[in-house]
Amino acid sequence: MTELNIFKIEYQWYEGDHGETLLAKAIAKEEFEKDIIKAKEFAESLIGKEVSKGEYLGKGYRVDCLPEYYEQIIWFLTKKKRYLICNFDERIRYFIDDSSDKKIEVTISEQKTERNKISRKRNGERTNR
Repeated sequence: MTELNIFKIEYQWYEGDHGETLLAKAIAKEEFEKDIIKAKEFAESLIGKEVSKGEYLGKGYRVDCLPEYYEQIIWFLTKKKRYLICNFDERIRYFIDDSSDKKIEVTISEQKTERNKISRKRNGERTNR
């Protein structure tokens, strides 16, 4: 079985945008660090250049902001270096256990978020809607 390492890449932009991506590949951390530097250099090579349709991601635009740099780095790592994009749902967990009769059980635990607007009734009591 191949053992993959997962690397989390993220950015926080001053306008409030945030992005994060989990990438996986069967390489050591040191190799990943070399690859992400190559990806950064690729993104830097596009700064201020007009990207034609059919090139990077098939988009035509001027490269000049952090979210675009981030997308170029992810593109480079997935398309040129063959990393896999991973999805992780933190709300779901699977538990493996054995029962008293030695049967293996699998249980799913799913966290759900419920939001209700809180308002006051005329007599001062609170209600959920």
